[in-house]
Amino acid sequence: MDIQLIATDLDHTALQPDRKTFSPRLNAALNAAHRKGVAVLPITGRQFFILPPAVHKDAEWAGLVVLSNGGEVRRLTDGALLSGHYLEGDTLYSLLSAAERLGLPIELSAGAGLYLTSASWESQRRTGGPLRFHLDDVLARFGHETADLRAFLAGSPKVDKVNLPYVPDELRREAERTLNALPISWFWSGPQAVEIAHQNASKANGLLEACRLLRIDPAQAMALGDSGNDVPMLKAAGLGVAMGNASPQAQEAADAVSAPFDQDGAALAIERYVL
Repeated sequence: MDIQLIATDLDHTALQPDRKTFSPRLNAALNAAHRKGVAVLPITGRQFFILPPAVHKDAEWAGLVVLSNGGEVRRLTDGALLSGHYLEGDTLYSLLSAAERLGLPIELSAGAGLYLTSASWESQRRTGGPLRFHLDDVLARFGHETADLRAFLAGSPKVDKVNLPYVPDELRREAERTLNALPISWFWSGPQAVEIAHQNASKANGLLEACRLLRIDPAQAMALGDSGNDVPMLKAAGLGVAMGNASPQAQEAADAVSAPFDQDGAALAIERYVL
């Protein structure tokens, strides 16, 4: 297969356990692929302002990046928005009401920050361990406390994503039923965390949009991923490769399985199928 584009998830796929860096082997593989004329496309649930140091404008391979699980496509070099899908109006108010009814913390991603009430913030602090990275590395830098999320929405912000950072196991089924009844796209991004985006936002659609902009046939794309929100992308690409640590759903959706992310699974896949 003539691979012309590498679409890679970040957390638990390309990034090291520190969630900030690529391994030297992966850096070398990405640069070698770029020199061969292959486009490199990070596809992530992260927003532009939360991209890790490994994904930066001066990277040799820097091109396009798909954010918020397909909610946005931007140029990495200058952050220019090329396409976007945003949650609006009644859908957002329904999500707020559902979170209140279920007693779940909720965050709205808009602009360059995450907006949440003090009650949501305190709820996450009490949960502690499972949310340590989110609390210390994300909210500490980009969290904005607001007294009233409905008042915040009255200003018509562009909300690219909504997080339910902690859904207790006993509320999982009820949360799923509630989310399935709304016109949204949603995924389990972790054992107890949900990410919500516009109904047209998915990593698959983000991949297809990037391929359109780059004039690359999706059949010539290789996708790398590990979790539920990667499944559509793994199926949409000509070659889907799951990491060895991937969920059963991701491995089933993939055409091949590489080593785990912390054993250079992404680099090994690029070396085998591209280089």
